[in-house]
Amino acid sequence: MKKPAFICSIITSLALVISSVIIIVKTDYIKRSKAMPVYMVTELGDLRETLPTKGVVIPAGHYSIHYDRTLGSVKEVKVEEGAAVSSGDALIEYNTTHIDNEISSLEQQLGRLSSLSSKLESDIADLEQEQLDQSVDLDDQTIAQNDKIINSQISDKEYQVQDIEMQSDQINEKIKQLKSDKENYVIKSKMDGIVTKVNSFSQSEKDPIVSIESNQPFLIEGKLSENEIIKVQEGQKAIVSAAVLPKQKNEGTVKELKMTPIGKPSVEEKESFYPFILEMAKAVDNWHHGYHVNVDIVLKERNGVVVVPDKVIQKKDAKSYAYVLQNGMLEKRKIQLGMEINHRQEVVEGLKEGERIISKPSEELRDKMGITMPINELYLKKQTMKTFTNEQTIRLVLKGLFN
Repeated sequence: MKKPAFICSIITSLALVISSVIIIVKTDYIKRSKAMPVYMVTELGDLRETLPTKGVVIPAGHYSIHYDRTLGSVKEVKVEEGAAVSSGDALIEYNTTHIDNEISSLEQQLGRLSSLSSKLESDIADLEQEQLDQSVDLDDQTIAQNDKIINSQISDKEYQVQDIEMQSDQINEKIKQLKSDKENYVIKSKMDGIVTKVNSFSQSEKDPIVSIESNQPFLIEGKLSENEIIKVQEGQKAIVSAAVLPKQKNEGTVKELKMTPIGKPSVEEKESFYPFILEMAKAVDNWHHGYHVNVDIVLKERNGVVVVPDKVIQKKDAKSYAYVLQNGMLEKRKIQLGMEINHRQEVVEGLKEGERIISKPSEELRDKMGITMPINELYLKKQTMKTFTNEQTIRLVLKGLFN
């Protein structure tokens, strides 16, 4: 009885082995899972196509104050070379002695008129008191005659007071006008900047007394080749950093493109160059006139878009795909690509932020392929395995056999 049972056991074992071999060999007919490939999580990012070039810092503005013969002689230059000035600061003061003398003379006239007005007011008060003090013994006719005379005198003096007030008002207006004119003899700065030249002794309208260069914001002057300038338009953004401060990035805008070539074009030269001007968006306190800068003119830009490395993308028949990991399965998803810069690719459609995609897709990956996670070493410990139920143990064994 034992011999048939043993033979039966041998046959059953051989059948299991043969079945396993057939399963392994015929993998094309059985859906199998693959261990988890390396994956990444999609993120939003920025892409920027730039045209690198160089430039130099120049002042945004420059102006000079020349000698004005109509204002007379210069009394004082109130600034020195190298001084920082703000808009409205006094730079030059012309001599105003003639205006001061005229104002002084008019003020003396006001003093005399004021004294005369006070005298007249006192006389009027005395006449009014005289009117009140007339003797009650006088007859009515005499009193009437006296009142008439006194009233006439009071009226005459009041007229003189009014005339003095009119003269005083006119003189005050003239003094006010002279003081206003005097302000024109103080020349003030029209902008913030640095004093670059001072000539206190200039007596020529061609030779400036003071010259000022604007210090904020700066302009950037550079040149582009004929092959470069056709890619650039006025108004385009640029990122600028001074050569001595490479980590400090500042934003500017293409202000002007000049299509007149620098120098005389020559057939012997490979290409011509054209000047351009950038305007900085805000003040840069630690920049100075003459600094050399690196410029990246932004030709195209995409901000806040899904960006992936180009190595995650598979292409076939002019179509692009990415493998997306969802619920333990791979989805071969068609995607639409946009801008590409330095092996970083914009995904216009097909992926969103936070999705898991296979970092290095291989040819063996398939749509709807199952993905298994690498086994955790903790599960191999005897103590941990004792925590599994019989049902969980059977499920894990079967999954291991048939996957």
